[in-house]
Amino acid sequence: MDRQDLERLRTPGFRLARRGYDRREVDRFLTRLVDWLETDAAREIGHLAVTRKLELVGKSTTHILLAAEQEAEEMLRQAEADIAELHAEAQEAAREVRRAADEYAEHVREGAEREAREAREEAAADASQTIEEGLRRRAQIDAEIKELAARRARVQPDVGAAPRSG
Repeated sequence: MDRQDLERLRTPGFRLARRGYDRREVDRFLTRLVDWLETDAAREIGHLAVTRKLELVGKSTTHILLAAEQEAEEMLRQAEADIAELHAEAQEAAREVRRAADEYAEHVREGAEREAREAREEAAADASQTIEEGLRRRAQIDAEIKELAARRARVQPDVGAAPRSG
């Protein structure tokens, strides 16, 4: 008995006779069924049961694999979205760090320029003070030279009138 015969058990489809089904056809069918049940039924039913179970397992496995593939695709999409978000955040953080570094560099540059200007001004003031001090000392020296020259001029006429010893 094969699969078609088993399907025929579900819907025998006997020809109709005058008072129901054709008796000879039904008797032949039942004889074949009994023979089959006595001989090959257990093996064939076991084989059909295993085949049916394998078909169900295959369908279940297919469903599981499809679900796993869909989940993997979703995880990949989510990972790509997360990567894009992290990349955008990293770029924004880098821009912020650059901006802060530029501000700091400008602040340091302004401080250095201010300190250099103050140092120049202080050096110029020191130089002016040194020059003034030098000019004041020169004026004092010039005054002392004039005083010495005036003394010499006063003393010099007296030097020629004094007796020489000899």
